[in-house]
Order: sequence, then structure tokens, then C-alpha cells
Amino acid sequence: MNQKLSSTFNLKYLNIVLVVVALGYLAYKFNDYYQQNYGQLFIDILAKGNITLLIFAIVLVPLNYGLEAKKWQILLSPLQKVGWLNSFKSILAGITISVFTPNRTGEVIGKVVYLDLQEKMKAALLNFSGSMAQMICTSLAGLWGTIIYLKYYSFKNIDLPAIQIIYALAIICTVLAFLIYFNQQKFFTWLSQKKWAKKFHINFTNHQQFKSSLQVKVLVLSICRYLVFSSQLVLLLIFCGIHAATFQLFLLCTVFFLVMWFLPSFALTELGVRGSIAVMLFQNVNDNISGALLAVVLLWIINVALPALIGCVYVFNLTGKKQQLSCR
Repeated sequence: MNQKLSSTFNLKYLNIVLVVVALGYLAYKFNDYYQQNYGQLFIDILAKGNITLLIFAIVLVPLNYGLEAKKWQILLSPLQKVGWLNSFKSILAGITISVFTPNRTGEVIGKVVYLDLQEKMKAALLNFSGSMAQMICTSLAGLWGTIIYLKYYSFKNIDLPAIQIIYALAIICTVLAFLIYFNQQKFFTWLSQKKWAKKFHINFTNHQQFKSSLQVKVLVLSICRYLVFSSQLVLLLIFCGIHAATFQLFLLCTVFFLVMWFLPSFALTELGVRGSIAVMLFQNVNDNISGALLAVVLLWIINVALPALIGCVYVFNLTGKKQQLSCR
């Protein structure tokens, strides 16, 4: 009993530390934006821009993370029945913890904190499976988006044999990506043979976790989520005065997310990385550099900062009790 109380106390103490660090980081970022006059730039654009676009981008935030919560609920279903609302809360908690970690690696902590040790290990790898689905969407959309953009907007006179070779390589990459995704069971079976997995009696060979129907659902949700946050960036770019064909902006957004996905970034330098990539890409269609920078800042605020602030409530209230996540 005393050990259980001590464990609960330690977890509460850790939660307080996590919330303080997350709030401190968010305060630092908002001050950084203020110092760079993004606030005044936003006010100027708000006065003359189409505010409906901004509102629509904000409205898409719950849909974005609602899809992610549904995906997490499906991934966990072979381990534990989880309600969508509790899954949504764990997603927000994960965002809060991830804001100050490199490449959002801390997100999985918030997602699995309610589970016991054995299920935590399994859930972490299932989270990897979900991340793989999102990575496939991002990488393939970026690959094909880059090819289409170069073909129709940059190198219109490219030789036919050259473009056929590029298309063939892209098709091969696409097929390989899906083959790897739908054969994850072999990889996890191999993991089950490792000493550390046997030590904790962890078995990843449950075929229910990798049924094709489950993987298809996760992949479809990942595609839908990709379309949502890509649409958000397009809306914010137009709102910030980046005027170009909508399809052209969408293609550049696929390249932007592809680079951001694979490029290592740290919390304190993320704005600089995002801003540099945005300027490099969107100056091809519009010379409004400040508008491109503001668009990616707004995307970070509505998709990361605001959910992270809400997630502080759930991180602070984490007790580590598995029952709280289960359906009642």
C-alpha cells in the first residue's frame, strides 16, 4: 500500500515537472514570436485578410487530433478497449510532453502512461506502427508532390525518357513502402525473440495486432489526417497573402511536410528550421517571405501550442491507473 502511494506521489511530482517545463517552453516560444513582431504582422494581416480562412483552419484542429485519437484507439484495441474521448485526452497529453523533445519523441510517453509496464512496451511499438502509416502518407505524398511540381511548374520541358524513369522509381518506392507496412508482423515476431522482450514476458506475435483490416483502417485515417493538416497550411498561406494556385500551394505543402518529417529538429531551433524551409519553398510562387513565415508560425500555434496547453490539464491529472483509460 505504501509503495503504491509512493509511486502515485512520484508520478504526480513528475507530472508537475512536465507541465512546468511544457508551459515554460511555450512561454519562451510566444515571447520569441513577440520579439520578432509576428504579433503586429498578424494584426496587420487580420485587418485586411479573409478571416474565414483562419477560422476554418482552426476548426480543423479538433478534426486533426480527433482522427489521430481514433487511430490510437484502433491500434490499442488488441491490447485494451479504450474510449475515443480517453484516447483523445492521451493524444493531448502526448503533445504537451512532446513540445520540448527532439522531433516530438516524447509524444508516446503521454499516450502509454496509463498502461502497465508490459502493455506500455507493446503500445509503444504499436505507436511506431501508427507513425509508420503517417510516415508513408507523408513521404509518398511528398515524393509524388515533388515529381508533379517539378514536371508541371519547374521543368516543363523535361525529356520523356527521364520522366518515365522518375515515375518508375517512384512507383517502386510506393510498392516497397506498402509491402513493408503490411508485413510488420515479421519484424515484431523477430523482436519477440530478443532477450529483453523475453525478460519482461512481452510477446509481439499476436496476429490480432496486425490484421490487414486494422492496418487498412489506420492507413486510411493517416491519409485523412494528412489531408487535414495540409489543408490547414494551404488555408493559412492564402490568409497570410501567399497568392498562387491552390493546387500549386498544396504540392509545395507536401514537399514542406516531407522535409520537416525527415529533418532532425530540436525544440529551441524548430521555428528557424520551419521558417527556412517555408521561405525556400514558397518564395517560388510568391515573394511574400513574411507571409510564409507567419503561416508556419500560425500552424504551429493552432496545431501544437494550443493543444499542448489543453493537454497540460491531462498531464497534471495522470495517475497511471489503467482503469481510467478503459471504456466503462
